[in-house]
Amino acid sequence: MEYDFPLFRPPSEARSLIFQVTLGCSWNRCLFCASYRTKEFLVRPFEEVERDVVEMSGRYPDARKIFLADGDPMAAPTDYLVKVLDLMNRRFPSLERISTYAGPTNLMEKTPEELGMLKERKLDLLYLGIETGNDELLKRIGKGATAGQIVEGSRMALQAGLRISAFIILGLGGVDGSHAHAKDSARVVNGIAPQFLATLTLIPLPDARTYEEQIMGRGFRLIDPVQSLQELRWFVEDLELSSCKFGTEHASNYLPIAGMTLPGDKDEILRRIDKALLDASPGMLRPEWMRGL
Repeated sequence: MEYDFPLFRPPSEARSLIFQVTLGCSWNRCLFCASYRTKEFLVRPFEEVERDVVEMSGRYPDARKIFLADGDPMAAPTDYLVKVLDLMNRRFPSLERISTYAGPTNLMEKTPEELGMLKERKLDLLYLGIETGNDELLKRIGKGATAGQIVEGSRMALQAGLRISAFIILGLGGVDGSHAHAKDSARVVNGIAPQFLATLTLIPLPDARTYEEQIMGRGFRLIDPVQSLQELRWFVEDLELSSCKFGTEHASNYLPIAGMTLPGDKDEILRRIDKALLDASPGMLRPEWMRGL
C-alpha cells in the first residue's frame, strides 16, 4: 500500500492502521492550516480502498484499530462510507473501533439515521477541530462554521453514540482576542461535552511575521509563551465537564499536561498552570525548537 503524502493522524492513532478513503480536505480554506494545501479533495474510488484493505488485512489480520484519513472522510457519501466500513469489518475480525477526523458542517449534513448506521459499523471516535468558540474569530480564520453549528453537529454525533475528541488552538485570537477566544471556547466545549479534550498552540506558517501581517493582518499580534499560559488558564477555569480526559501534551504546546480527567483534576491542572505562570523559565516550558516535533 502506498500513501498519498502529506498524511496526518492524531498522536493517539500511532498504533492504528491508516487508510486514506479521501484525499485532502473538502473545505481547505482555514487560514491557520496549510496541511492539505498541495492536495485537491477527492473521495478515492472504492476499488482502490478495497485493494489497500485486502493487502493490509493479509499483513495485519489481527488489527484492532483503524484510522480513516485524510482531512475529513465524513464528507464522503454515507453509502460509500457504509460500504468501506462493511469491508473493513469483514476483513479484520478483531476490529474494535474505527476513528476519523470530522468537520462540523459535514456532521450536520448527515442525518441521525446515517450517523447511527456508521456507528453500527464500528465508527466510534471522531476527532473534531473546534479551534475556537468565538464567532467573530471563526469567521476571520475562514472555518466555515459558526459556534452554534459546531455544537449542533457535535451533539448529533454524540446522540448517535459516537465519541468526540475535541481540540482548541491556543493563540488563534492573537493578543487582542485572547480572552474572548478562551472564554467562548470553554462555553462551546461545555455545550458539546466531549469525552476527550485537548489544546494545541498555534504555530504560524510560513513564519510569524508573514502570518501576522499578510495572513491575519489588521493589527493581529501573536501571543507569547506566557500569554498562552494565561489563555489556557482562562479556558480551563470555565470548563464544566463530566468524565472528560484532558491533555495539553501535543508537541505544539509550551506546557505539557497529561493523564488528567475533568472535573476531578481541574484544580491540579490550574495549579500546574499557575506554577508555570510564576516560573515561565526555559526549564519549565517546552523550548521553541521542540514545538511541532
